[in-house]
Amino acid sequence: MKKLWEKVSIKKISSDSFCVMLDKRILKTPLKRELVLPNLNLAQEIVKEWDQDSKNINTESMIFYGLISTSLDKIIDNKNLYINDILDYIDTDLICYRAENPKELVELQKNKWDPIILLLEKYIGTKVEVFQGVLPKKQHATVHLKLNNIINQFDIFEISALHRITNITRSIFLSLCVLKKDISKNEVFELSFLDELWQAVNWGFDEETSKKRKEISIELNKCISFLDCL
Repeated sequence: MKKLWEKVSIKKISSDSFCVMLDKRILKTPLKRELVLPNLNLAQEIVKEWDQDSKNINTESMIFYGLISTSLDKIIDNKNLYINDILDYIDTDLICYRAENPKELVELQKNKWDPIILLLEKYIGTKVEVFQGVLPKKQHATVHLKLNNIINQFDIFEISALHRITNITRSIFLSLCVLKKDISKNEVFELSFLDELWQAVNWGFDEETSKKRKEISIELNKCISFLDCL
């Protein structure tokens, strides 16, 4: 996108409603809806993304703008579609499928992922199954029902972040723990790339793969910062 503005500022609409101004124009979503924000913190983060010196702006790199736009353009009218997309990870959740060997990796997964399983069981009040190997198996219907009830209580901004974090981590269980603030930024990246990081330590780091992981880590951290702003 070519930069056609000089000044980026915040306009207060009400006590819980703000918008970002590009000169005298209200910033809009890709579908041309006004980008109305629920608090000042989010507005300030959007300003940081748009207040660039470059003559060409890459909106793909704007995590906050992307999450808000997805909320207002897509989730607001298709909330169930996004919730179902998140719930699809229940039966294939990363942390429920464990290595059968080597022993060191088996122990690492147990030590790191079992506490997350316990957190989930606390949230939903029922047992979560853990499987050996990679062939997909089904969690009990009660797990699906309880998680569906929990996620339906979230607003469109929370669902936007939860959807993106779930896709990055391949784990609805990890992303839900993030939203509930029971695990930190650093922890969620380590937990979601546990196998890859273990392999890199034991068999050597690949430069291209390490670069990609770093980019994912940055995106993940911004998504979590977005949740912090809510």
